[in-house]
Amino acid sequence: MTIVIAHRGLDETFPENTITAFKVALERGMAIEIDVRGTLDNELIVLHDDTVDRTTDGNGVVANMTLAEVKQLDAGSWWDEDFAGEKIPTLMETFDAVKQYGTAETSLIIEMKTLEPGSIKKICDGLAVRGLLGSTVGIGLIHLSVDVRRRFYEGSADFQCATVANTAAELPAAIADPYSSWIYVRYLMSAEDVKAAHHGGKRVIASGPDVMENLDNMVASARAGADTIMAYHPDALAARLVG
Repeated sequence: MTIVIAHRGLDETFPENTITAFKVALERGMAIEIDVRGTLDNELIVLHDDTVDRTTDGNGVVANMTLAEVKQLDAGSWWDEDFAGEKIPTLMETFDAVKQYGTAETSLIIEMKTLEPGSIKKICDGLAVRGLLGSTVGIGLIHLSVDVRRRFYEGSADFQCATVANTAAELPAAIADPYSSWIYVRYLMSAEDVKAAHHGGKRVIASGPDVMENLDNMVASARAGADTIMAYHPDALAARLVG
């Protein structure tokens, strides 16, 4: 069964990249995609942008702020006053939410935006202690760099890295990648493409603008056998897959 990945949580209904947006998606049997970056004091938080300006009541560059400063911000009111007081979550708080509410075989997609010293050990250890290594996949800087994938593999051979295929022509190299168990696919795959990936020992995240924004293409990806689908409209996709 194809797993729906809620991009930044259920961000059509709740403020993106917050525990509230994650909890509801997880309770609906979805996976969540999150964005991870580091603070000035090398703490890992979940935030897409490199500044806090768009999604909080504050302003400033995350890399120049401490975790304590980040935690003072309201990350909900910008979306709706009903979410006033929502905080930017740490990565470990997000892991706890996935542990508590996640039900899907694959429940967490981590998009690494930055990679501070010590981050790999923190991430691998944090997942391991919660039993989440088998249900988590790393993308972002991970899918962009074989060196980063190698470093995560050295951090834990059980951490699941994704490599990338932007086109069908890139699929053979992605299948051959030695440090990944997933392929982050950014084009509309055929059933033959998915079969080739599976035969090569890789699972598939169907993504890319032609997929994530297009319900028909997301459904086609599911019918082709994609293991997971990254969705801008996860509730609509889930309804289509059930129907």
